[in-house]
Amino acid sequence: MPHPNWAVRPIRTGDIDAFFDLAASIGPGMTTFPADLPTLQEKIACSVASFDGTATRLDAQYVLVLEDLDSGDILGTSALYSNVGSSHGFYSYKRIRQVHRSQALDFGSDVELLTLANDYTGATEIGTLAVRPHLKGTGAGRLLARARYMLIATRPDLFAPVLMAEMRGWQAGDGRSPFWDAVGARFFRMDFATADRVSALRGADFIADLLPRHPVYIDLLPDEARAVIGRPHEASAPALAMLRREGFRFEGYVDVFDAGPQVHVERDNIETVRRSRLAAVQPLSPSAAPTAPPVIVCIDDLARFRVISTNARISQDEIALDPQAIAALGAERFEPVRWSPGRVGPEQ
Repeated sequence: MPHPNWAVRPIRTGDIDAFFDLAASIGPGMTTFPADLPTLQEKIACSVASFDGTATRLDAQYVLVLEDLDSGDILGTSALYSNVGSSHGFYSYKRIRQVHRSQALDFGSDVELLTLANDYTGATEIGTLAVRPHLKGTGAGRLLARARYMLIATRPDLFAPVLMAEMRGWQAGDGRSPFWDAVGARFFRMDFATADRVSALRGADFIADLLPRHPVYIDLLPDEARAVIGRPHEASAPALAMLRREGFRFEGYVDVFDAGPQVHVERDNIETVRRSRLAAVQPLSPSAAPTAPPVIVCIDDLARFRVISTNARISQDEIALDPQAIAALGAERFEPVRWSPGRVGPEQ
């Protein structure tokens, strides 16, 4: 359901205290959003430079926040990382199948392997989708997720032809990762929580230094580790479902730490991007508002970028919004804005 007092906008330098508080409320587990003040300050500075055009393409990241326009509170965040793995490569495991046949014995066997891959190096990563715990199920996460795609639709030239996302892998109730215990812990000599935090605060270059280059034979892993390859954490399942509705697909790539699924899509095939259109703003009469269909709308200008979810009447090249929505968007009458249908996916 549209929320008239919510808007997604680029993060600002003055948001640091609220941003840190948001990270602390989320807790550990999201490597790109640790409750570490210097890391978050650096993230904000990079995002501000990216939006104003002073960051390089390799370093660019675009951090968005969901703001309650009445209170000014920061309710959640999401981000785009323009070019991942530019310094050390972006590492994945790719699940592959090898077929072995012996003519002499008239016998064969199929073997599954995890091979180290850098196929997502240079792709744009979407990530850091987080909302305050009490807002789960309210549509806040969906708005933040789709705001990223509206940014891509506004400036596709800033992002790679392929977008990817990685889901947090399945963990036991005590936070233990069966895959990490069976594979990563053998080479990194640290527990999963420590490795996760090192990756968040210092980057993933140590993966390139320590991860073995040889394939991992899946049949040699413990049953518990095999069972979680490509399985998302239960908290990540809703986010994965949203990604699938946008066209993201899983083709056997998993995270090297916890074997969580990595998914990808071609930039121009993202449903929200593909179905977005430009239209000139017009006021919506109060009588028409209750029956107007839901849409997501953004300012089609990087310098003033802002996204809202609202109801609108679309007529050829015009979009009629109620005055409160126009104010929340920061738009002017007759200004061209970009819109996309309120929902995407097979249910349409």
